[in-house]
Amino acid sequence: MKHVLVLGGTGSIGRLVVARLVELGDQPRVLTRDPDRARRTLPPGTETVAGHLTDPASIPAALDGIDAVVMTHGAPYGSGDYAAVDYGAVPALLKALGGRVVPVALMSSIGVTATSGSSRDLLSWKHRGERLLRASGLPYTIVRPGWFDAGTGTEQHVDLRQGDLTDYGLVRREHVAETLVQALNTPAAIRRTVEVFSTDGPAITDWETAFAGTDADQPGSLDGAHDRPGRPADSEPEPVRADLSRLAPHP
Repeated sequence: MKHVLVLGGTGSIGRLVVARLVELGDQPRVLTRDPDRARRTLPPGTETVAGHLTDPASIPAALDGIDAVVMTHGAPYGSGDYAAVDYGAVPALLKALGGRVVPVALMSSIGVTATSGSSRDLLSWKHRGERLLRASGLPYTIVRPGWFDAGTGTEQHVDLRQGDLTDYGLVRREHVAETLVQALNTPAAIRRTVEVFSTDGPAITDWETAFAGTDADQPGSLDGAHDRPGRPADSEPEPVRADLSRLAPHP
């Protein structure tokens, strides 16, 4: 049984991750501002710890005895809290780990490498979180979901792609959660950045083969395999440059 910290565990994807971990016999733990409310909505037996991602001091206690971390957090669209939440959770987690090595599965988004659009601010901060996680040296998997709640909702096959395919298609929320959970159990998922879509076809039963059919991110690269070239690290905002310098093996 693995003990897994789920950051963002009360959100729509996080709740599915927690439920799937319970089904597989693992022990999920959720960091939440309202543990009593979380216990009423999450599966029985889910551990809850009081705290919030914007309060880094609350994270170390949540990591006690943890074997892996799943990150499904995100600020509400239009809130303007993307730097503090979508990005800020990553350096907060790395600092709280203090050099301890645990696998991390991070939910990001398709479109993070785009250079324009109405969601540019949000996606840029998600992209910066991805880059810091890659640079951290931790065993990671980065999952970029396609468009939520599109299609028929009956598609059974999880289609893993690469290259930040922004116009490829839809994804079921259950498939995002399943991919994040399976990444923790699949050696071939380590150091992978994948887009996740739902298509017609049989459900995946061999996740090792599915992840092995993708390419690992290049060692030392801040960007995902097959991504378009990212912005130079020295052009990032000063707080991001400082995080890279402090926590990453290369700026």
